Amino acid sequence: MVCSITCSIAAVFIIGKIYFYNATTNSQVVKHYREKLPTHLKQLYDKLSNERLIISIYGYVLGFLLSLCIIFYNLRLKREKLNNKSLVCIVIATCFLTNYFYYRLTPKSDWMLNHINNGEQAKLWLQMYKTMALYYHTGLVLGIIAVGILAFAFRC
Repeated sequence: MVCSITCSIAAVFIIGKIYFYNATTNSQVVKHYREKLPTHLKQLYDKLSNERLIISIYGYVLGFLLSLCIIFYNLRLKREKLNNKSLVCIVIATCFLTNYFYYRLTPKSDWMLNHINNGEQAKLWLQMYKTMALYYHTGLVLGIIAVGILAFAFRC
């Protein structure tokens, strides 16, 4: 039971992240938004994007360290060891969930909205923000659907 739940969570996050990164890498909305910014705001946008990337990387590192603790506990301290599939799924789910909550809960130094001067910039920012949220949540939904299809296909 635990294995199927953690594997499902892990698969949802993996599929969601793959979709999100592919969608945002080639996003015309982000390119259009950045092109419309004055030079000083482009620099600020790049700085804030870098900060968000670093926060995300720290979240993955923290998730990785927690995963190492789980692996160590399972291999050295636990009397009844998890099988490899269960352990892998727990480690992946731990890593992604830690990253998600770390990113969401870490205070950000600044926000683009604090520096937007006119209505057009605000509309473009809101469009980009909504598009990124849509990409992220679409990725999670696709992950949930994929897990559902796999669970249905391999039901006992």
